[in-house]
Amino acid sequence: MIDDDRPPPRPSRRAVLHAAAWSVPVVALAAAAPLAAASATTFSLAWTGATTSLVALPLLDGGGVLTSQNVVTVPTRFTIVNGPSPITAAPATITIGIGRPTDLTLSLGRARGIGVWSVDGVRTTAGERTAVYETAPIVGQSGFPATTWTGTRTVTVAPDGAVDLSVVVGLAGASTGVTVSALATFPVTLTVTIGGTAATATTTIPVPVGAGIL
Repeated sequence: MIDDDRPPPRPSRRAVLHAAAWSVPVVALAAAAPLAAASATTFSLAWTGATTSLVALPLLDGGGVLTSQNVVTVPTRFTIVNGPSPITAAPATITIGIGRPTDLTLSLGRARGIGVWSVDGVRTTAGERTAVYETAPIVGQSGFPATTWTGTRTVTVAPDGAVDLSVVVGLAGASTGVTVSALATFPVTLTVTIGGTAATATTTIPVPVGAGIL
């Protein structure tokens, strides 16, 4: 007859060591996960500077400078605001797109648009910029050009710190002498990508009647 009150057999020393060896990696992986999450790049972006004046704008296509005859407001600075992890000498891919006016169209002739002359004190190059006019079936290219600049700048931002980058805009495309007789508001979209993380900020450039630069 079997005695059911006997205590269960004790596990062998080899079985105890085997179970302990498998438990250690699980604990190590669980501890490492928060450290990896904390190292992710996080930042926000904002336009933080502008000037309103009789601005002198360089011509991106052909050289020279045009000074506005009426007050124009243009952006001059954007700011990268960092999260808790440092950004150290990191390549930042920056795209600034300036669209056609949202409140004005031209059915005949071409006017100048707005493009990017420099970022962080460094001149943009023709290879980094595009200026694309609308295409009509009969009259060909017309209206205002939509412009895009994409380039790379190296940035360093302390944890929970911020860094400013300057922007200088200019005039893109060529004018066929059309008269712009209404407010032309150019939408501006900025995108910055650092370490696989992207942020976006928007603003506008309003060009009033009589500015004489388009």
